[in-house]
Amino acid sequence: MTKEDTEVYVCMNVDCKSRGAEGVLKRLDERLEELGMDHVTLEPYLCFSACQHGPNMIIPSKRCWFSGVTEEDINDIAEYLDGGAEIPRLTEHNDAGLKKLIFDIIDAGLLPGKGDFF
Repeated sequence: MTKEDTEVYVCMNVDCKSRGAEGVLKRLDERLEELGMDHVTLEPYLCFSACQHGPNMIIPSKRCWFSGVTEEDINDIAEYLDGGAEIPRLTEHNDAGLKKLIFDIIDAGLLPGKGDFF
C-alpha cells in the first residue's frame, strides 16, 4: 500500500528557532529517513503567529497543528505521520480561532513553493 504524500511545515521564525525549531526539523528529517518515510516532505515556514507556544509544526493534510514540539517528540510525530495515534499534549494549548486562521491561510495557497507568495 502506498502512503499518501504528506507535507509538514515547521516554523523557523525567531521565537520558534530560539526554542529549538532547527533541531526539531533536523531530527524529524533524520527519523523519517531512518524509517523510509519518503512520502513525507519537510519544509520550513516563516511564522504561524503562535510564538508563545513554539516550536510549531503544521500538517495540512491532517488539519493538524502541533505546538511546543521538542526533539523528544520526534518518534511520536513520526508514528503519527505513519497513521499512528494523535498526540494531545502537542495540541492542547492551541487556540481554535488561530488554528482556523492558520488553515484558512494554507487553504488559500500561501505555502512555500505554492504560487508566488514566497
